[in-house]
Amino acid sequence: MLILGGILALKKLEKLLHPDSVAIIGASPDKKKVGYAVLRNMVYSGFKGRLYAINPKAAQYGEIEGVKVFTNISEIPDTIDLAVVCIPARFIPSLMDELGKKDVKYAAIITAGFKETGTEGAKLEQQIVDVANKYGIRIVGPNILGVIDTSAPMNASFAERSPIKGEIAFLSQSGALLTGILDWSRAEGIGYSSFVSLGNKADLDETDFIEALADDEHTLAILAYLESINRGKEFIEVCKEVTRRKPVIVIKSGRSEAGSKAASSHTGSMTGADTTYDVAFEKCGVIRADNAQELFDMAFAFSYMPIPKGNKIAIITNAGGPGILATDEAERNGLKLATLSSEFKEQLREFLPPAANFNNPIDALGTAQAEDYGRVIELALKEEEVDGVIVILTPQAMTEGQETADKIVEIRKKYPDKPVISIFIGGEILGPSIYFLKKHRIPCYPHPERGVKAMAALVEYARKREKPLDDDIPNLVRDKEKVRKIFDKVKSEKRFNLLGTEAIEVAVAYGIRTPPTRLARSKEEAGIFAEEIGFPIVMKITSPDIVHKTDIGGVKLGIQSKEEAINTYVEIIENAKKHHPNAQILAVDIQKMESVGRELIVGSMKDPQFGSLVMVGMGGVYANFFKDVAFGLAPLTKREAEKMLEQTKVYSLLKGVRGEKPSDIESVIDTLLRIALLVNDFHEIKELDINPFFVYEENQGISALDVKITLNKIE
Repeated sequence: MLILGGILALKKLEKLLHPDSVAIIGASPDKKKVGYAVLRNMVYSGFKGRLYAINPKAAQYGEIEGVKVFTNISEIPDTIDLAVVCIPARFIPSLMDELGKKDVKYAAIITAGFKETGTEGAKLEQQIVDVANKYGIRIVGPNILGVIDTSAPMNASFAERSPIKGEIAFLSQSGALLTGILDWSRAEGIGYSSFVSLGNKADLDETDFIEALADDEHTLAILAYLESINRGKEFIEVCKEVTRRKPVIVIKSGRSEAGSKAASSHTGSMTGADTTYDVAFEKCGVIRADNAQELFDMAFAFSYMPIPKGNKIAIITNAGGPGILATDEAERNGLKLATLSSEFKEQLREFLPPAANFNNPIDALGTAQAEDYGRVIELALKEEEVDGVIVILTPQAMTEGQETADKIVEIRKKYPDKPVISIFIGGEILGPSIYFLKKHRIPCYPHPERGVKAMAALVEYARKREKPLDDDIPNLVRDKEKVRKIFDKVKSEKRFNLLGTEAIEVAVAYGIRTPPTRLARSKEEAGIFAEEIGFPIVMKITSPDIVHKTDIGGVKLGIQSKEEAINTYVEIIENAKKHHPNAQILAVDIQKMESVGRELIVGSMKDPQFGSLVMVGMGGVYANFFKDVAFGLAPLTKREAEKMLEQTKVYSLLKGVRGEKPSDIESVIDTLLRIALLVNDFHEIKELDINPFFVYEENQGISALDVKITLNKIE
């Protein structure tokens, strides 16, 4: 796992982002070739280090763009920090051997034609990685646009233009997206500290760069467009640390349900294609953007504004409609309108018209002049209850756009500790003032929704930054040895579905209350065990091949006598054979029938990238229909478990409605913590379901009636 270590973390990639010497492998005088574009960009970027061009036709070319050309890298009388590779894919494995002998530490492989093309390309890519590992070379790519760092300065890419120097680092798995964003950003005046194309991520990936950029003094915020995350657990651990120092904002593509895989359990069927990323980002403090526009709206805010201390905002406008839109959006995004003091309102009445709205949102009316805006903004920033200010301006005949922008910049300098977001709704008339605001580091948006979401992102980051680390994960008493023996027995029998009684034993070992349960392998045992447990009882088919037992008559409730238990045993076995003639039918579970409580479902499923998700939500036959569930990533802190439950609609019922007594919420939270520990202790657990899961009145506990556990398939 990667280890953050202050400046040491940055130094891990320092000679990649800030090299002293760079060699362009495949440099060409042909202006239509990538090798020319990369060399030209390096020359015109102002790179202050030593630059070399490599081409077998060195004798013919002599120099390209004033840079001497060498036949191969071994001829260069100097150490090389970074090799930028622009030659055909088939030649790169042997080139990597040359780079290794030259002791080159980094290779940015721009060339395409690797695993993105299929099996043969993947084999070629693996050859490159194998040679690089032999020599300790770190690879960016292959199949990339390149690497740009404006503070070096260095532009080792074939982009048409260089980015403006700024304080945002941008990582992208799509090179084509980078070129479009770069062009758009120049038009918008957005600057970057680093611009990194990740490509196929054969070696270095988003986690490596996020870790390195955490200590880059030129970077205030890290943005990323990702299609996948290579090392989920390492990503979480690194981002937990990085996001306490600077924001990490990610747009993750592939959110549709079409990307999800079918799962056999309730938990699996209710886990959307994108659920794990949402949960993982919440766990490690990453802020998620829904689209590219939102990503850069947030970047504006984080680059220019301080982090607020809370979520209470003041909205100032000269038009009622936009103020209402901003208020609605604020509520949707977890922002609260600050309660303004009576003194504040009295001061507003001294200079605003009587028809103005002195409550929040403050409507200064269409007649508001720049001086009016300035006084309201300053008063709002002085208010103790106000954590941030949103200023909305629409162009009326009497509006002073530029003068108002001047006032915002002036007052912002006087009150640097609270964020100020501007929303200037207009184009031609307000264009110059919008440009002026951005030039003076005031985020300015054309619509209320965008400005409010940017403010909400600042507030969200403040919350995530203060979130406790995992040192408060409870270490509850549990019998790991007993569970290990059960799992070893299951594996030895070449099974991956636990029997009902085995799953209940596992639950009991982790302190989860279950009803007394016995496994009957004959009708005679069914009668004996039923009497021992005590009536009424529940009887359920035991088969690793039958998932939905109720649907085939495999579950019978309210059995009241030994004779009835014997007859029911026979009936259940016959039902199972009728509906699943090829199923392995082992026995029937005999279980004490519990009193009915509020029905929930809890469970867990394994994600290949990030580990085990824990789920809680509405249970019963409608669980899959309503999908009123919430997820968390194991292991859980108590606060994470509480928040999961609070996110569900069934939580309102648990608190008690219409005179009902509240349910035992603490026992539900305790169960979630125990499940999280179980799946974190035993990574072979693929899926776990407890449904139904009854929760009783406050202080009366819970009961896990039906426990299902599936282990990873034995190969």
